[in-house]
Amino acid sequence: MREKGKNMDNDTKKTFFFALKEIWHMMNSQFYFYAKEVGVKFTTVIVLQFLYEATEVYTQKDLCEKLGLPKQLVNAIIKSFWEQDFVILKETKDRRSKNIIVTDKGKEYALSVLKPLNDAEAFAWESFTDEELTAFVQTLEKYAASFEAAFERVTEKT
Repeated sequence: MREKGKNMDNDTKKTFFFALKEIWHMMNSQFYFYAKEVGVKFTTVIVLQFLYEATEVYTQKDLCEKLGLPKQLVNAIIKSFWEQDFVILKETKDRRSKNIIVTDKGKEYALSVLKPLNDAEAFAWESFTDEELTAFVQTLEKYAASFEAAFERVTEKT
């Protein structure tokens, strides 16, 4: 077994890092161009998908932290959803924030916007075996955790 990160030369590592970034940008661009095609802003699709697929209730602050989006942008998106009756806002115990609840109308809208994306994702996943999917998700989780830890270490020095 090789020692973690030690056998690969720096040029090869850079090639892999570049490929990962290219893949990430390509996947984001698919969302961007789809959103543009259906007349919805990219960030609106991201927030809509997150809320529609959420298994728990979130506040605007939660969305900012989970999605890495500015507070003003998330506020504008949620305000627009609220004005269209796609969400309701319920006060939390501390009253400084509100839980965002997707309404039935919001779920219908989300499904109408997200179905082609969900279908494309499902089609793409069908090309993987169960073992490949498991390994893929586990590898991404490991990378994300390692990146977060490395980022914290690097930012502590600045």
